[in-house]
Amino acid sequence: MKKVYITKVLVLSAISLFFGCADGLDEGLDLEPTGAVSETVYWSSERDAILAVNAIYNELDGTQSVIELDGITDIGFRSASNVPTFNDVRLGEIDPSNATITAIWERYYRGIGKANGVLANIDRVEDGNAATMARLTAEARFLRAYYYMQLASLWCNVPLILEPLDVNDQRPTNSKEEIVDFVISELDAIINSEALPQSYNADNVGRVTHGAALATKARVAIRNNRYELARDASLAVMNLGIYSLYPDYQELFQAAGQNSTEVIFDRQYAVGGNTYNNFGYSAASIGGNSTVEPMMELFEKYEYIGPVNPDDPYENKDPRWDYNVYYTGQPIGNNTYNSWPNSSTPDRVSGSEWATLYGYNLKKWVDYETFVENPSLGDVNMILIRYADVLLMYAEAKTELNEIDASVYDAINDIRQRPTVEMPEITEGKTQAELREIIRDERVKELAFEGLRLFDLNRWQLGEEKVGLLEGMYYINESSGEWEVMNYGQVARFNPDRDYCWPVPQKEMDINDVITQNPGYTN
Repeated sequence: MKKVYITKVLVLSAISLFFGCADGLDEGLDLEPTGAVSETVYWSSERDAILAVNAIYNELDGTQSVIELDGITDIGFRSASNVPTFNDVRLGEIDPSNATITAIWERYYRGIGKANGVLANIDRVEDGNAATMARLTAEARFLRAYYYMQLASLWCNVPLILEPLDVNDQRPTNSKEEIVDFVISELDAIINSEALPQSYNADNVGRVTHGAALATKARVAIRNNRYELARDASLAVMNLGIYSLYPDYQELFQAAGQNSTEVIFDRQYAVGGNTYNNFGYSAASIGGNSTVEPMMELFEKYEYIGPVNPDDPYENKDPRWDYNVYYTGQPIGNNTYNSWPNSSTPDRVSGSEWATLYGYNLKKWVDYETFVENPSLGDVNMILIRYADVLLMYAEAKTELNEIDASVYDAINDIRQRPTVEMPEITEGKTQAELREIIRDERVKELAFEGLRLFDLNRWQLGEEKVGLLEGMYYINESSGEWEVMNYGQVARFNPDRDYCWPVPQKEMDINDVITQNPGYTN
């Protein structure tokens, strides 16, 4: 009999609970464990449970699933490499053997395996504080639900596994609806238990809060057109009165904006623990690899707030364009970004394997001043849920329910009128269809390169938005003297009968007799 691949992942995850947990911690959250806990003493103390729960957080989405994921949508481009990557997904060439999506599948099931191990064993701890143990149980249940939300959103139909598995166990595929029902039920139980606090002390920042559970319920509900649930959950977050918009949009994604009142849930990084190259996804001139590039489709989403200058299409744009994207003429480090074909800088299009291909580079998440001496020590947290998203989910849910009132406009305009953005207000009197488009566009402009665009396109059934010629920057063609759009004739495709759900990894299909492949994929 074949051995189910998920089982192997979960068994290895159980082992990682013993050898993947930080030594010397009290209640602090460390996402890069370095010590070990002996199996013979495991589950004998409250500290053991804390370390085991800490290990579940290790599988949270990081730079890849936040920054890169938007590179496979209409607004971005993920550069190619020598192995199957997100670039294949961007071009509509995804297949079950894709190494990148296989690794994401494995990571989520690793997290689920760790959570199942905790939930199966945590009652063995006899000397734990009751409130702490209830909180740790709620954290494990939340993280498992979060991973299942992501799996159902990307693969649609996946096995639902709620206990540690024997090495020979095999599990069939559950429907997306079953997975979503489970996630909502789990989140309801967590919320109703009130086991999660609204905030933590400094040593525990990054752990799941009551607000994170409510916001995640709103997210899974709106991804599945359950608008009443999304409305009520997002409103509950708003009514907590503890979250607010950070005044400086650009700083929100830099060191200065860490752990602000806008952040509801994030992936924590720290020097001495888990870090990344803060410049790695960005421009060659600051040592980056231009891994993820904004595209013309994003530029076109941002409104002009003044007259269009025929000599400079970048003038009078929504300020969030400037905060999110490096384009020719912008300061970068101690120099000026210039990616035009006649540039003498490292950022010239196709000037090297590290330079941009289409002309724009990512500015969001880059904190030059903080990390210029050592970009590899990047520890800006990856925001997974923030308050602006909650406001937009509330506005969207109310609009889809045709409950359009002043609170809908307030939610949108609070975001647009952030002090460093200050876009004109959306005036009342819009139709449902008009507001729907306004909210959808606002999500792109506000949340670009935060890993949410793919989920939005899928739930709106707008996957074909990415179809067609890939277009990059505006630049002046030296020969004609005219403004043109950079392109190389590269075309993206999307199969609506297949591509809304990723394929079950080939490795899984090869060793699991009872799992089902998603429609449209051959093995």
